[in-house]
Amino acid sequence: MAESAVTFLINKISPFFCKWSSTVEREDAIDEFTLLQTCNNHGHQLYFALHMLSVKNLKAHYRVASELQSINSRIKEIFAVHKRLLPKLNAAAKCSIFTSSGSTWHDRRDDALLLDSTDVVGIDKPKNILVNWLVKGGSGREVVSVTGMGGMGKTTLVKKVYDDVEVKKHFKPRAWITVSQSFEVKDLLRDIIQKLYSEIRRPVPEGVDDMNSNKLKATIKNLLQKRRYLIVLDDVWHINEWETVKYAFPTGKLGSRVMITTRKSDVAFTSCSESEGNVYEVKPLPEEESWSLFSRKAFQGKSCPFYLKGFCEDILKSVRVCLLQLWQ
Repeated sequence: MAESAVTFLINKISPFFCKWSSTVEREDAIDEFTLLQTCNNHGHQLYFALHMLSVKNLKAHYRVASELQSINSRIKEIFAVHKRLLPKLNAAAKCSIFTSSGSTWHDRRDDALLLDSTDVVGIDKPKNILVNWLVKGGSGREVVSVTGMGGMGKTTLVKKVYDDVEVKKHFKPRAWITVSQSFEVKDLLRDIIQKLYSEIRRPVPEGVDDMNSNKLKATIKNLLQKRRYLIVLDDVWHINEWETVKYAFPTGKLGSRVMITTRKSDVAFTSCSESEGNVYEVKPLPEEESWSLFSRKAFQGKSCPFYLKGFCEDILKSVRVCLLQLWQ
């Protein structure tokens, strides 16, 4: 996820890498070599002078050859970076970051759920805030919404909260539900039932496939009535999606929580208003952490070569707002 945004941006500037490598140093080295060749072609009249300067010429030739070899090595390194990133660049071009397609975004969220802790940056502070809201809030059922533009790392952040040790101990059962744009009400409710019954290791009641919406909601409510639960609804697009399922989640006084991730700020604030819950808005990464993420993905964890650093910093300044909190 985080990875796709970075590689997409690299794709935009990668054609300039090779052109950049030949702008200064190779021209200087070739000019010096050409000058030496010109002097050597002047003939006998310069023989004595060239003989006297032969040692210097040999040193100059060696220096030119060494510089050309160094430049060649740098070009090979740039090509190697480009070749290594090419599959990701092609995939990023098809990414739904700049489209309205729901299906591709579903795939990207699935990737975010599998990220290791070493693959994310800038997540500790917001994670701690969200964990605190979940376990130290009021006794009633509260909604905690996480909002931000697409590709900002909402799913990744909430998944880290969902898997937190303290959260796991505090809430039983827990269920992660992916909503997306093209959801069907009954399918969504059945998914919740299946996830919850799997969490408590009990078989799903018979006849679920034939139940209407009200019956499905009642099944969920009866199961959760005397439990402190945590439900995550990932990628909610419209407030009616929350209105559709909220009555399946008992209010009670056990401190249960529902977490919602959404791109729409109105969805985030409206869903929280009834329970006086909290809204967390995901912000772009700070400059230092943006550089850390960019370097990690572009150079496989190695430091950025000194001759590319200024170039990459200029790129980062113009695109930092689009970098993921991970990524992805």
